[in-house]
Amino acid sequence: MLERPSGTFLASATPAAGKTTFGLRVAHDLLARGLVRRVCVVAPTVHVCRQWAAAAAASGIDIEPARANAEGPEPADAEGVAVTYGSVAADPALHGRIAKARSTLLIADEPHHMGELAAWGIAAERAFASARLRLLLSGTPFRSDNTAIPWVAYDEQGISSADFSYSYTDALVDGVCRPITFLAYGGEMEWASGGRRRRFDFETVLPRAESARRLRTALDPAGDWIGEVLRDADARLSEVRAEHPPAGGLVVAADKEHAAALAARLGAITGSQPAVVTSDDPGASTAIDRFAAGDERWLVSVLMVSEGVDVPRLRVGVYATAARTELFFRQVVGRFVRRTPWPRRQMSYLLLPADPELKVLAARVEEERRHALELRPALEERDALLGERSADSEGFVALSSSARLDDVIRSTTSEGDALHLFADVSSPDYSTQHTPAAPDVVEPDAPEPTHVRRRRLRERRSNLVREVARKRRQSHREVNARTNRSVGLRSVADATVEQLERSVARLERELRR
Repeated sequence: MLERPSGTFLASATPAAGKTTFGLRVAHDLLARGLVRRVCVVAPTVHVCRQWAAAAAASGIDIEPARANAEGPEPADAEGVAVTYGSVAADPALHGRIAKARSTLLIADEPHHMGELAAWGIAAERAFASARLRLLLSGTPFRSDNTAIPWVAYDEQGISSADFSYSYTDALVDGVCRPITFLAYGGEMEWASGGRRRRFDFETVLPRAESARRLRTALDPAGDWIGEVLRDADARLSEVRAEHPPAGGLVVAADKEHAAALAARLGAITGSQPAVVTSDDPGASTAIDRFAAGDERWLVSVLMVSEGVDVPRLRVGVYATAARTELFFRQVVGRFVRRTPWPRRQMSYLLLPADPELKVLAARVEEERRHALELRPALEERDALLGERSADSEGFVALSSSARLDDVIRSTTSEGDALHLFADVSSPDYSTQHTPAAPDVVEPDAPEPTHVRRRRLRERRSNLVREVARKRRQSHREVNARTNRSVGLRSVADATVEQLERSVARLERELRR
């Protein structure tokens, strides 16, 4: 990075390969050497910003997550911020002034977002033109179909050209990621469109518009197809949990209404209503954290868990969205392939429609796994298997559907066997191999991250101001101003941990008098 005249470095690493760890290792080194004075992480969502802040705290870097533009620069004792692309686009001048005032390392997480909205890319380029260094971290190569992304070079086919690439093959060979098996379900779908009733299975070649309607019919939450797939997915999860008790499952839905309907259907199957998280839900981040730390079986999501969100215990998934882009598909796959310390065998499973386009995407991922097995045959034994909807102007109505398991897109996993892309699930090598679960490990209490302590002290200070104001019959503004002057503060948003602690102590003394 330091050798590049532009000061920009693009690293492309498969989802779940550890881009956050890599980025923080770079940040820690640059801060320690005094080459930068702060870090600004820009990420797709507030939840991912919080994940960055938590991971940074574990690496000894104090960054404020999701800091509001109105609060201005981070406190003097912090080493940076983690904000969303939308936040940067809302006030690029502010972020530009801060980056210019303090030598800044920009870490752009999933930079393809800067190409989805022209305003985001323009704003980011303006905000971080003066950044000392720029590290762009991408989960997959991306095209320049939309607006070209600042600081990214493209090849002749319009694909982003990375300075360093780490593929799924690399991650499998190194033991960083799990392998994944794709279970493709076919069946007959019946729908009405353009005044006609149509009935086809996934093996019939259809025009793209009718192919999309066939897929949407399969995903109809009231249909038989999705019911059968959800039942099979829950049974599969039970098998996985026999050797990996905390293992969880994820259903990726098309939209909020679809997610709620699928959650109700899944709840009827399992007897327990799963949590639903959507991008417009203010409590989504908390719900994801609760699921990640718990042992609930299922989570139903729209977008929130498709990119960047870290829930390592996810082992079984249902791809119940009509999205058929490679970028989105690989991001979903990435939710299931982050390896955990145990058990030894960690095959994950993604159940999906046998839609021709989705099967092509799955086969590409599986081809990377094939290559890893060629490079390191011992992986075969280690990873032994366990036994968007859019508006439609032509009057589309899903009528009925049925499901059957058509293809298992994987490599066989018994030592000495040949590799087969579409394996026979009745073969003996497909059965479960049990590995005893590792005993629970009690982790020592981790120290409280500085940004969490800072937030907790702000909340405590706010409560104390209210109590003092009530006791002394003064306005909140008067108490705030007096307290700020006593510790040399302009505003609470600028307060360091030490200033907050002094403020709290002063207010507590006032209450006792």
